[in-house]
Amino acid sequence: MDPVRNLAELLTLPDFEAASDAVLDQGCRAYVAGGAGTDRTVRANIAAFDDIWLRPRVLASTTTEPRTDVTVLGHHMSMPVLLAPTSPQRLLHEDAEIATSLAAEAAGVVPVVSTDSHVPFPEIAKASGRAGWFQLYAYRSRDDIAATIDMAETAGASALVVTVDASHAALRVHAQRAGFSTPGHVDFGTLRALGILEGEVPAGARIDRLSLSWEDLLWIRARTRLPLLVKGILRADDARRCLDSGADGVIVSNHGGRQLDGAVPSVVALSEVAAEVDGRCAVLMDSGIRSGVHVVKALALGADAVCLGRPYLWGLSVAGREGVEAVLRLLRREIEDTLRQLGAADVNELGPHFVAKAGAGAAAGAA
Repeated sequence: MDPVRNLAELLTLPDFEAASDAVLDQGCRAYVAGGAGTDRTVRANIAAFDDIWLRPRVLASTTTEPRTDVTVLGHHMSMPVLLAPTSPQRLLHEDAEIATSLAAEAAGVVPVVSTDSHVPFPEIAKASGRAGWFQLYAYRSRDDIAATIDMAETAGASALVVTVDASHAALRVHAQRAGFSTPGHVDFGTLRALGILEGEVPAGARIDRLSLSWEDLLWIRARTRLPLLVKGILRADDARRCLDSGADGVIVSNHGGRQLDGAVPSVVALSEVAAEVDGRCAVLMDSGIRSGVHVVKALALGADAVCLGRPYLWGLSVAGREGVEAVLRLLRREIEDTLRQLGAADVNELGPHFVAKAGAGAAAGAA
């Protein structure tokens, strides 16, 4: 059965997950789906959205097509969605990050490319015609970090995303139980181009990273001309310190539940972080987005945009670039439908008045 011919039959993002499960082997399924420890945070990231209720307004005369386009840090996008950095995408499809970046370009959204990409970042930028944002992992030394930043800037990256919650290897029990190991056809092209990786890919696809400090963040801020975002923020005080360190944005994230089992769900931390920065920098979030309704809830709680992770990987595994494009088309339709039903003509109208927490929403529903 040709999965490309059946994309129209996939009506929800969980449908794409089921289709992906059907084409991936057990180890790859576990690597993509699993998180740290008991996977509690993986599950909680999704469940937390169910504790947020939408409050539609009526007679709002929203007869025109709702607007979904946004501008974040000067980057105009067709909808408030970026593709989160994930790696190595060659696990899922031979075209890897090339397919993902071409799909993002076609959909008018921004890809965030991982330092751990299979295809070297300059090749991704050249193939897609737009480099997107570059996600920075810190390896070995400041000299290597500087070389990585220089490479990203030279290739045309339009922002730098520093991930700060994954310096230490996590206990990813789900993948271990499935016997996952990095297949021989998977490489880490960006690291190899920088000389950080030589020889064989290490077992488990984990290369030791530096444990960053606030002083390191200040040094990175001074080292690059690019807009700087810090990914992995779950506390208001950390968000404030990022802002004080010169960050242009923060990404509220628990790494999709893949680092700390029991970490607070990202959408739970979102309001606190957004209130703390109070519009002084961009606020994005990831972890648990599984529908356009989720996107709208995140924006109402203070996010400027969301970063989509596992769902676009499901599309990639099913049908390469076409699969990623299908996921993004579906997500946009769901965002548009949610706005219509909510009585909002533009995603930029969204705010706290459109949502209620579980207690208030449940009480109103019972009445």
